Amino acid sequence: MGGITAASGGRNIDNGDLLSLQARMKKDPPGYEEELLLQLRHFDACISILLLQAPVQAPTGPTPAGESGPAKEVADVAMFLAHMAPFYPQHLKELPQKLLQVLSNYQSLQPHLRRQLTQSLILLRNRKKVELTQILPILIDLQCVGDRVLRKLAFLHIIHDIRRTNLKHKNEQFNRSAQNLLFNILKGDEEVKAKRALVVLAELHRRKVWTDERTADAICSACLHKSPRIMIASLRFLLGYDQEKEDQEEDESSDEEEDPAKLSVNVDRESIYKAYHKGTVSSKRKKQAKLQRVIRSMKKQQRTHSREMEQGSHAPLQHVVDPQEFAEKLFARLRSCNEKFEVKLMMMQLISRTVGIHRLILLNFYPFLQRYIEPHQRDVTLVLAAAVQACHDLVPPDAIEPVIRQLVNHFVHDRARPEVIAVGLNVVREICMRVPLIMTPELLQDLALYKKNREKAVAAAARSVIAVYRELMPSMLGKKDRGRNADLAAKPKAFGEVSVATGVPGAELLLEDTESENEDGEGSEDEEEDDDDDDEGVLTLEEEESGDEQVTSDLDGEEGEDEDDEDDDEEGDDEDDEGVELTGEETPVRAKKKRKVEGQETPGTPGTPMTPGTPGTPVTPSTGQSLRNLRKQAVSKSIDTSEIKSKDGDGILSNEDYEKIRVMKSKRAAKEALSDHGLTKAGKKRKETSVKLTNPDNLSGRRVDPAVLEAHVKRRMEKEERVAMVKAGREDRTPYSSRTATKQKKTGGMSNKQKNKRKALPLAAVRSKVARNAEMKRMKGRGKNQFRGKKAWKS
Repeated sequence: MGGITAASGGRNIDNGDLLSLQARMKKDPPGYEEELLLQLRHFDACISILLLQAPVQAPTGPTPAGESGPAKEVADVAMFLAHMAPFYPQHLKELPQKLLQVLSNYQSLQPHLRRQLTQSLILLRNRKKVELTQILPILIDLQCVGDRVLRKLAFLHIIHDIRRTNLKHKNEQFNRSAQNLLFNILKGDEEVKAKRALVVLAELHRRKVWTDERTADAICSACLHKSPRIMIASLRFLLGYDQEKEDQEEDESSDEEEDPAKLSVNVDRESIYKAYHKGTVSSKRKKQAKLQRVIRSMKKQQRTHSREMEQGSHAPLQHVVDPQEFAEKLFARLRSCNEKFEVKLMMMQLISRTVGIHRLILLNFYPFLQRYIEPHQRDVTLVLAAAVQACHDLVPPDAIEPVIRQLVNHFVHDRARPEVIAVGLNVVREICMRVPLIMTPELLQDLALYKKNREKAVAAAARSVIAVYRELMPSMLGKKDRGRNADLAAKPKAFGEVSVATGVPGAELLLEDTESENEDGEGSEDEEEDDDDDDEGVLTLEEEESGDEQVTSDLDGEEGEDEDDEDDDEEGDDEDDEGVELTGEETPVRAKKKRKVEGQETPGTPGTPMTPGTPGTPVTPSTGQSLRNLRKQAVSKSIDTSEIKSKDGDGILSNEDYEKIRVMKSKRAAKEALSDHGLTKAGKKRKETSVKLTNPDNLSGRRVDPAVLEAHVKRRMEKEERVAMVKAGREDRTPYSSRTATKQKKTGGMSNKQKNKRKALPLAAVRSKVARNAEMKRMKGRGKNQFRGKKAWKS
């Protein structure tokens, strides 16, 4: 029995004997039952001795390896019994309670004994001999001890145990009991325990184990805890969640391993062909780089959309039970707290995020922020980012107008520094994208004058403000700032106006696709008819030089297309969107030719473009739009959702119809992205600055990065600084010397260039060279005049 006798009572047994006894007992549990009872009685005796000792503060140092005593024996025997628990369930069913009883006096235990008993308790939990809810309070208490190893051990076991329990499916009963324990500890008065409970909840939420509303609401409620340390910890977690999520998305977007079935970009073949086969080498390289940027950006959008559709958003602020009450309570604490400015700044940021995500109305928050909008304010970009995040379309413009006025008066003026002006203009742009009704024509025209500023950052910021209102409300801009084809009737939605969907989003694409197919069919028939009249439609040179105006067309495949446009890679990248597109019987020919062939006179003035379907009706020049754009607008306005038919004609869209809508939306998005990057002719003609405006509902839920609002203006260096920089760049440079001197100083063998010159040529090359030299000599001698001697009469 390894020297173990009943008389000894199991005393004075070292760890090696226990390990050997443990191995033999696992092989034959019934044969070693008496030895187990001896070790169990020895364990009870050691526990009694420990509990009778006076509770004194234990030393923080580790127990030496050769130290003996009740503590060392209890640690070894406890681990031994924990390993034997699955083989002797009847005898060791009270072991977890005994370990919990000893660990309840953790303050008076030695560090080594605490760790060993905790490991034994964790081992019993892994063997399903005890529930987590029974050991969870003691594990939280053990994290409050100043033992870093023990704190990490207890913390990781809680996280891994809960994660392992919910790995296959959500165990709601287990989660509810564990959450109640942690929530009660978090709401308690003991600050250290409450903070450890908050850390556990935050880690479980970060690992997406507990993402329910109860956990999110508990984490957000910790911001209202009376302890400043717990409030600061909760604020940091909530504010850092969005930043961590953005970093993860950037890491995922940089990963090249993508599922092609899920991420597909419908770029037309014509754009791909022109990027790889048309133009010079440098122009093709530029177009290929732009095409790759378009594909990467669209794949990132698809990845983000698919992730939100599959998983949804797990941000804790989006799952607060009562966001209005939470924001009001936190704002009341902000106004009455005496914490540092950094803490106040975090509270302002969290309130603004809550207001933006849930689109709350907190009118007293904007005058509070107005006090900190000063150029000399510390971390003013964070305050301005909070002001931007708190703006959405449900906030009355009158409540934000004082903020805009103070921002413009204190940041955007002639005596301010360039970086201050740029920051002010950027903030104005972001606020106006969310609340466009706040801008007045006088203020907008004053801000537009900064587009001619000599500082590039200021001019770019001013042009971005102009670009926003080119899309939203061009009538507020001056005539020079509106751009081409500006729609003066465009204006943002009125305050409180809501767009209500009356049908399936994107269903009108099915009707447009049906009409385009019908038009293509008619166009093909008309082209066949026009092929028979090609001989009659040939124009002479005199007719071209006569100066008569003609109506141009964008129809593809026309034989009279200009050849210069095919060779020019810049002009031939896409169809001209500003041309006139005529379908059906209105096949484009010159007006003069049309009168000759048909024997009719057009009622309109020669050279006046005709509207589709109504010959002789000129386009109103005040609109400034081409006939193609007008036709598209008329088609979009005339679409009635009741006319949309499914594939079967019963009015119910099938899965094929939804898939077709998805593909058509993807094609339209790809076409817009190509135009934005200048890969189409319409995009190249757009010389003015343009911005891609996002839906205000999506803007209000996004986090505003303060770095985007900043402007980096390069300061002009003095002469001494420039000279110092030049000298610093010459330190590692070798002294100047001529090339001949460098070659003369060279030591070693010949260079590769010299070796290639002396390299023996192949036999065929040698013969060719000899024949070529002989031919050159023969040709050179053939051109000389032969000497025939002097003439006798000239001598």
